[in-house]
Amino acid sequence: MPVSDTRIRIAGPDEYSRVLSIYAALGYRRTIDPADTVWFAESAGEVVGIVRVAAEQGTLVLRGMRIAEHARRQRLGTRMLEAIAEWLGDRECYCVPYPHLVGFYGQIGFALPEPSAAPAFLAERLAEYRRSGQDVILMRRRPAQR
Repeated sequence: MPVSDTRIRIAGPDEYSRVLSIYAALGYRRTIDPADTVWFAESAGEVVGIVRVAAEQGTLVLRGMRIAEHARRQRLGTRMLEAIAEWLGDRECYCVPYPHLVGFYGQIGFALPEPSAAPAFLAERLAEYRRSGQDVILMRRRPAQR
């Protein structure tokens, strides 16, 4: 599957059940709000990538990036991040990735924040993930400075 043949788009509100089935097929087990903004990467009618931005307690959080095994290592995730960066504009956003992905998310301006900068619910989520054995970090994409 050549990346050049892959289209990235925002899922429509009528595609919620499709979002759920794609995430389930890709092993994602978190709750998904129908109000989340979800991006699909599609190739020949098949969704090969998915990611979402959730508005949680007044904060945007990038969550659930998944790329199908056969579509990996083709810069598809980077293309999806670029689409999200354009959509975000100068809005702040957080994510909770694995440490080896710092450079990946850094491509669109995510960086390690001061621990005190994290909203309380995200600090608690980070602690919960770590208690469950996940090695994750918190990253923040700051709003554009004018």
